[in-house]
Amino acid sequence: MEQNLVALYELKRLTFLLGYKQNPESFNDALAFAYFNRVAPILHENIELETYGADPFADVYAVKAEFATEVLRYVDELERAEDFEGLGFYKLEEKFGGYKANRIKLIHALEYFRIDGRFDEKFWKAIEANAPAEANSLDSKFSPEDVYFV
Repeated sequence: MEQNLVALYELKRLTFLLGYKQNPESFNDALAFAYFNRVAPILHENIELETYGADPFADVYAVKAEFATEVLRYVDELERAEDFEGLGFYKLEEKFGGYKANRIKLIHALEYFRIDGRFDEKFWKAIEANAPAEANSLDSKFSPEDVYFV
């Protein structure tokens, strides 16, 4: 991965998050969560795709756009089919890499969708009902107080 691209993304990320902390009413909470956790903002910022034909930061994200999109499509299909048993976290984890392979990526993708207001509470209860400790209470909110820099 090109170092300059990583540095440019980190500068963009820092600038966004500082703006979010200073003027949260001007920013989308789910997008701030995505920046904070380095999740590809598939529900936001389509301007890069329209302008450049691709997201210039695609390789930088910890949770890649392909992964997040695949998760979103799959859970959407399950929700439309009312397959709430299939939405159990361990079943999703098995579908997307197996035991603990992508657990944190899956959690961050799901939290991004939840903070954005996707799906209803019945959907989220189905995921959390059969989940490990780190996923049995997926975030539904994100605020400037959740942003910290280390």
